[in-house]
Amino acid sequence: MQNNDFYTELKSKNDIVDVAQSLGYNGHKSGNCYQGDCPKHGSTQHIPLVIWPGIQAWKCYICPAKGDVINLVMHYKNFNHKTAVKFLADRAGIPYWGGQTLTPEEIVQRENDMEEKILVENMLTEATRWYHEQLNNYPEIKDHLVNHYGFSTDIIEELQIGFAPTSKRLDNFSELAIHLNSFPEFTGKIALTGLFSFKNPQGPFFDYFKGRIIFPYWLNGKVVYMTGRASTLTPVDEYECYPKKDEKQLEFIKYKKLRSHDPADEKRKYFSRFIQNDSFMGEDISTPGSDRPGMTLN
Repeated sequence: MQNNDFYTELKSKNDIVDVAQSLGYNGHKSGNCYQGDCPKHGSTQHIPLVIWPGIQAWKCYICPAKGDVINLVMHYKNFNHKTAVKFLADRAGIPYWGGQTLTPEEIVQRENDMEEKILVENMLTEATRWYHEQLNNYPEIKDHLVNHYGFSTDIIEELQIGFAPTSKRLDNFSELAIHLNSFPEFTGKIALTGLFSFKNPQGPFFDYFKGRIIFPYWLNGKVVYMTGRASTLTPVDEYECYPKKDEKQLEFIKYKKLRSHDPADEKRKYFSRFIQNDSFMGEDISTPGSDRPGMTLN
């Protein structure tokens, strides 16, 4: 079992609805989700705790606590993360760290690796939530998702599809970076996400996705990757368009993928090595034969 397969297997073998019901969740199915009471609030008519089995994620609309199946156990049983992991491992019959005999140093390294993986997933998931909230400020983008892509509002909410606005700051510093750095557990670590361009990994930060529709890629209740689709609000510049063929034609880079770790690259060496996914919804979007090069501007 490889370094982080234990963590992935742990969540894949603990279905979030089954776990919630075993903990006393009283939710009932409503469309593509379950709605029920939150243990922190008692019974309400608003049934605030929503679980989306399709992405193995949940959220309380009163707390608002949220997360994956591990966070759910922490929420219900007041466990810390490590205790919740062990609880779920026992529940699924999975030996801790796959039953391997590890030295104390190897255990420390694996736990450190898991902490970084969790940190990066939490930052990407929070960034996804922030992008999703931006749709409220750009109704034309939400209308495009419904009328052009054919997404229902329920799917947009479940997948947390969002929009990355171009910074309105005079210095062009990233508003998303400011938001993420407001969380103590993320402060000083957001360069790991691959979401920003920078000269120094401590900032200032500039947005990698600008004026793009954001499609997150969920795995076991957390966002592990995302792509940005060009929109009518994507800026026309050297970062968002292919090189000019002539002075009258510019071509958008239709899709931009979240960048991954590259130890040989001066900037990408700072990105987490746990950003590894090359596909969205199981399909590579950059292969030959796709609709690249994209929209032509006349």
